[in-house]
Amino acid sequence: MTTRKKVKTKNNNYSDICDRFKQLRIEQNLTQKEMAEVVGLSAPAIGAIENKLYTPNFGVLRKLKKRFNIDYNYIIDGQRSVEIENLRQENARLKEELARLTKVVDKLVK
Repeated sequence: MTTRKKVKTKNNNYSDICDRFKQLRIEQNLTQKEMAEVVGLSAPAIGAIENKLYTPNFGVLRKLKKRFNIDYNYIIDGQRSVEIENLRQENARLKEELARLTKVVDKLVK
């Protein structure tokens, strides 16, 4: 089997990856057997991932990325590329606003 045992660390909960793995399979209208063919695992291995017994390894994630044109960030963090770009744009806008407000405050203090 090309999966590894589920591990929890202080900062990560790998069960979320398993949830998104299952969600992606369902969104693509695939059976566990069909998903197994896509990622090169057995149907029972897909079931084990979806039941949070195992976490898909990087090779499986790479196959998902290639087949479904998804970003690794979606599987790992739950954020799709568009969401990440929107966050970057919002961050840039907030930095500009902060710089503008800092200038206003500096003028008021003088």
